[in-house]
Amino acid sequence: MLGMTRTFREAFIEALQRTGWSINRVADAAGVSADQLKKLNQGRSLSTNVDDAVKVAHAFGYTLDEFINDDLAKVRSDVASLYSQLSDAERQILRDAARGRAARGQAEEP
Repeated sequence: MLGMTRTFREAFIEALQRTGWSINRVADAAGVSADQLKKLNQGRSLSTNVDDAVKVAHAFGYTLDEFINDDLAKVRSDVASLYSQLSDAERQILRDAARGRAARGQAEEP
């Protein structure tokens, strides 16, 4: 991990604020109980089970590790923001370069 890990509750609250999503929207997208997420948001519950945590993180587009790790979430958000500013042609160049680099990396593995 790169940096500071926060609690799942902290990550959840920050994700709600960042996206503007309602608890019901997250619950529907993740397939988890809205009541459970409301308790988490209000501090009546400080955590959730791992299966539901994974589902919630995925609803926001993250792995659980990315979701609770401040640095990984920020890097991913920064990359997505920069990517959205590129033209379609620039995005294609970037994707091609990434695929080429990934292929070279796989070829170099023993």
